[in-house]
Amino acid sequence: MQRITCYCLVFCGLLFAASCNTPPTGNTAEANQTPATGANATTADQSANDMSGRDYTVTTLDTTIKSPRKEMKATVDGVSITVNYGSPAVNGRTIYGDLVPYGKVWRTGANEATRITFGQPVKVGTEGTTLEAGTYSLFTLPASKDDWTIIFNKTADQWGAYDYAEGDDVARIKGTAKSSGAAAERMDFAVSGNEIQLMWSDLTISFPVAAAAK
Repeated sequence: MQRITCYCLVFCGLLFAASCNTPPTGNTAEANQTPATGANATTADQSANDMSGRDYTVTTLDTTIKSPRKEMKATVDGVSITVNYGSPAVNGRTIYGDLVPYGKVWRTGANEATRITFGQPVKVGTEGTTLEAGTYSLFTLPASKDDWTIIFNKTADQWGAYDYAEGDDVARIKGTAKSSGAAAERMDFAVSGNEIQLMWSDLTISFPVAAAAK
């Protein structure tokens, strides 16, 4: 009888040891799953590049290129405005006076020229220059870090400023340049009140927009 009892104790001990070595299941296994890839990863990357403010939203359209293509949408003084642009990074470079030279027309971003669309006629700049509803390419011409001209050109689709033609300009206005409180690694557009802002590195360039018809 004692021998049988010993065998039973040994067998129960072996069962208990085996159960202690069984891998855990449930939530612990889920936590060790590999990160999402493919379309799910792209969506996550895109969300990380999106931004918004009180008066505008920015959506990343293409994350497969070095300077992602983005789109800023806003409503200013009742006018719908869309800015489509390439968003380059500083990457430790000197921007103004070097990468963006003074005295030359700049595409105002990367790759294709920046495009701006107004849903109805507007007045732009402190001069109140009138622009019809439609899409324009948006160039800038910095004479110095503090002296900027904003250019609206009727040829909306063009690559950079290589084929830029001054004869196609529909308006030129003065932009206001101010030092930014914090340096922006990527170039982006935003809206503050009735002003469209271009932010990159340590500078913000802005110009006001208002509805042409009241």
